[in-house]
Amino acid sequence: MKILVVGSRIPWPLCDGGAIATYQLLKELSALGAEVVYFSFNTTKHFVDQKTIEKQFSFCRVITAPLNANPTVMGALKALFTGRNYNISRFDDDDAKKQLSVLLNNEKFDLVQLEGLYASPFLNTIRQAGLTVSLRQHNAEFQIWNRLADTTLNPLKKLYFRLLSTQLKQYETAVLNNVDAIIPITNTDMDLFAKLAPGKPMFLLPVGQINQPATQKELKANTFFHLGSMEWMPNVEAVKWLVKEVWPRVMKKQPKASLHLAGKGMQKNDERFLGGGIVVHGEIENAQDFMQLHGVMLVPVFAAGGIRVKMLEAFAGGIPVISTTLGVQGIPALHERQLLIADTPEAFAAAMLRLQSEPVLGKELLLNAQNLIAEHFEARALIKGLMSFYEDFKCIK
Repeated sequence: MKILVVGSRIPWPLCDGGAIATYQLLKELSALGAEVVYFSFNTTKHFVDQKTIEKQFSFCRVITAPLNANPTVMGALKALFTGRNYNISRFDDDDAKKQLSVLLNNEKFDLVQLEGLYASPFLNTIRQAGLTVSLRQHNAEFQIWNRLADTTLNPLKKLYFRLLSTQLKQYETAVLNNVDAIIPITNTDMDLFAKLAPGKPMFLLPVGQINQPATQKELKANTFFHLGSMEWMPNVEAVKWLVKEVWPRVMKKQPKASLHLAGKGMQKNDERFLGGGIVVHGEIENAQDFMQLHGVMLVPVFAAGGIRVKMLEAFAGGIPVISTTLGVQGIPALHERQLLIADTPEAFAAAMLRLQSEPVLGKELLLNAQNLIAEHFEARALIKGLMSFYEDFKCIK
């Protein structure tokens, strides 16, 4: 089977969930015998040089189109007055569409998979070539902005986020109904997409992990971390809440505790995240090494969608996790079974202190979490299921 995957950025380095999900998909499809071509923007913000692309994507063919998708105030204002959603319009590029059209005219593909909503401006070009197209939705995008509107206190931001959410819902619904199949990554998203696009064929594809032997790991005392891209607003709001509302409560009970913050786009001197016991690492080279060195993972998100890939990595790597209820969305993990869940500053701080005082509980959570990964998130098995879906789906078509 020859598959064209169309994305909005080069998924490298593997420092955020979206990049990990796309990279894993390309690699596993190729390993299972598919001929994979990845067509994507190589954006100014996430630029990857050709030498790195050839080295890290040796298992598939990568074709790139240059794009400066950096947001600007003028661009946002123009979109606001024209009624176009600025999140999407930044990825609508005529030159790239022409480049894709040439590729589709010169080569034959069995199907095309769009990697996320920001690749959807290419949909009409693909349709004109008469190809079957699926959409792998990493999140219900409009929900994220609606949740941000719910949580922000700034009235202007609340109004703007509501507008973005309304625009995105209309656009997202139209795209969902214009593709041949939808590939959600959580059951929650799958149920929502079924309402927005009734009768559309779907295949649930969580982000998989490489199965690792369950191990007993000693918990590093009084050490916590958050790892996430600061280019994604739900993470920014999460860390602000963690630093302002939760961390002072922990420090009051455990003055020697340390909180380590890192992620793409994070500045070491960002005053929003500085404070006693807090170490801001900024961008890091190796996420796995960082996670192994800094104790307990904290996932305090309130406006997320999709699935927290870093949480799955923590589970697979034997790292304990504390999360909000929304943070664990899409993962069949339970409070006091695989992790601790808390939704208020008081409860979140108490959970952090509890893991330090109950080492036996921490070890039980780790073993249960690694078993969950082995049962539900083995990467090769998940992609093999997608291949079977596509083969059956082609016959139905």
